[in-house]
Amino acid sequence: MGKITGTTSFNRRKFLLNSGWLATGLTVLTACKSVIPVLPTTTNPENEDGLAWLQVLVDGRVRFFCPRMEMGQGAPIGLSQIVAEELNLDQAQIECVTPATNQSPPFKMTVGSESIAVFSEPVSLAAATLREYLRERAAATSGLPVGQLKDAPGGFEAAGRHFFGYGDLISEEAIVLHADDYSSVEQYFNAGKNPYNAVGKRWPSPDIENIVTGKVVYSRDVSLPGMLFGDVVRPPRFGATLIDAKVKAETALSNGQVLVIDVVNNLVGVVSDNPFMLADALEKIEPVWALPKDAPGLDKLDIARYRGNGDFEHTLIDNGNEALVGDAGVQSITANYTTSYMAHAAMEPGAAVASVRKSGVEIWCGCQDPYFIRGRVAALLQRDEGDVIIHPLRMGGGFGGRVLSQPAEEAALLSAHVGRPVRVQWNREAEFQHNYFQPKFSHAIDSGLDETGKIAYWHHDFVSSPIIFGLVPKGLASILDTFVADKGTARGAKPPYAIEHQRLRYSDIRTDTPTGAWRGLGAAPNTFAIESIMDELAFAAGKDPLAFRLAHLVGDGQHIAQLSGVLRQVGDLSGWGRSVAKDRGLGIACATYKDQTHVAVVADVAIDHSERQVNVVKLWCAQNSGLVINPDQVENQVLGNLVWGCGMALKEKLTVSDGIVNERNFDTYEILRHEEAPEVDIKLVDTMQAKPLAVGEAAFAPTVAAIANAAFAASGKRPRSLPFNYDSLYT
Repeated sequence: MGKITGTTSFNRRKFLLNSGWLATGLTVLTACKSVIPVLPTTTNPENEDGLAWLQVLVDGRVRFFCPRMEMGQGAPIGLSQIVAEELNLDQAQIECVTPATNQSPPFKMTVGSESIAVFSEPVSLAAATLREYLRERAAATSGLPVGQLKDAPGGFEAAGRHFFGYGDLISEEAIVLHADDYSSVEQYFNAGKNPYNAVGKRWPSPDIENIVTGKVVYSRDVSLPGMLFGDVVRPPRFGATLIDAKVKAETALSNGQVLVIDVVNNLVGVVSDNPFMLADALEKIEPVWALPKDAPGLDKLDIARYRGNGDFEHTLIDNGNEALVGDAGVQSITANYTTSYMAHAAMEPGAAVASVRKSGVEIWCGCQDPYFIRGRVAALLQRDEGDVIIHPLRMGGGFGGRVLSQPAEEAALLSAHVGRPVRVQWNREAEFQHNYFQPKFSHAIDSGLDETGKIAYWHHDFVSSPIIFGLVPKGLASILDTFVADKGTARGAKPPYAIEHQRLRYSDIRTDTPTGAWRGLGAAPNTFAIESIMDELAFAAGKDPLAFRLAHLVGDGQHIAQLSGVLRQVGDLSGWGRSVAKDRGLGIACATYKDQTHVAVVADVAIDHSERQVNVVKLWCAQNSGLVINPDQVENQVLGNLVWGCGMALKEKLTVSDGIVNERNFDTYEILRHEEAPEVDIKLVDTMQAKPLAVGEAAFAPTVAAIANAAFAASGKRPRSLPFNYDSLYT
């Protein structure tokens, strides 16, 4: 049972009814300090917020309103294990539910590898608080001292004779708990228990069978009584604005097809009772668009444009000694690195069902931030946010591409016009053209080696586009772009190495191409540049690339020790330093993700001259991500990072011409195929650290760089632009 939220925007009794407390048992009411932001929901949870997510049911099970959206990463399983650890339950006794927006106060959007790292503490504290409340209740019921009630599976026991199950200790009243009253409660999750009961175990996903058998309900599977099907004519290029639309004079819409024109919201669409008639109906519509002026021919994201006059918006580090450049005792190395636009390419294109009524609005969709979607839909329909309920569903991939749910907005507008529920289903082409993308990155690094082979100076400039601020409204964007550095664009840009003379500058330039969150944000492009130039410096110094990195990881800090540790471990794991066959090469790279998770990767790359191919044969990865809640889930996340790293290095590239995406499906936007996937060997570093750290995107960045460095070792040709292939290496 759970704690309820107490912001003034929530009616407490209504919230209790929505969460089912009258039929379930104990529900807790407490004040919640979370705020409801206007923009995407970015506020970290307060520790006491977790009480809103738990309920004890009459049969002794616990219902967990998990504040994380499921898109394949398995975070709800890991957080459920923490609940189970505190309450001495097994997996079957946890009912994990994804809450609708009227069943939970707002919580932070599901992004940034934060689900376990950020939410484990409030979930743990809430479950521990609930446990100790129930222990007190058992003491009051039995007349026994609290100290005599020992933990037992699903409850408490006294002197080995009396058992008090959780279900026996609840009633149907709403209980008011104040987190401050339990501020000193013992949290088993944080106590470094050995062994843990649930934490560290390989709990399987409860959804696997339903996914394989097609029983899981995704957005496109939702069906409501009286539901119609809708689609819209989407803009022909980025920035186009609807002026008018009409049905072509020589045609007419079939019976049951309704034309909807909403110039204010830039929408023209069709609603039909037959989904297979939508494409034909859209062909009969003549929209009139106002097109933006053509962008300047000069590439706005070309590093040379900014390097020429030193015009960079943001300086992250500036202790560089310009006098060292050109010093006779310094060997200078200069290189440029680029990465392309990239798409999220989730296997599930977006879809949504909307039901807009006078009494309220309901939306069913897959999204990473249901409260952000609620706010956007409410604004579109000019309704109060309290009138809108979002029912979030499992996603077939997110990767930052489901912070928005454009189909939900389209379905809501269509439903509002026709007065019936409407489902909108994007196809693959719409997903590629009308979502937002990872921006291009263009790097230039000037560096030098002193007479001892150490790095003497490091001047790094790069240019890209906003990522975290990519989705903000235009009026606010102009202010943010001028005064605020986009930390997502700069993620991973600071090298972890000891370099005395260093300068790091960048610009985040907004272009006509919509950009936003993509796996790891700037971490992979920035790490590619850093770890590539480190390899070039090691080669110029005549040093082993692993030894060269270790020599520049100096100091007494924990981060230095842990990053050095994973480098050494991946070296041992891969047999670093051994000889390899002709046209084979080993490459290494490392990174610290979000200043917390340390990863090192070694890649084995083979050059096939007869097939003109670059093949990743094997990847080794050592990762230190703190306390591992579920080894299966963490290993699967690392595996996903390694495989996607191969795709970014060798395959994925999205190009835009005059505001139009050229790659519209997987025949032209290539991702790694099953037969191309390498063998992998993953080592999760044992750690005494009591906190779990970011996992979901950590291994991605060094994987890309390790593959590029291995390609150089195999071919003698340095990849400086991603993606690369055989032809780009040898021409």
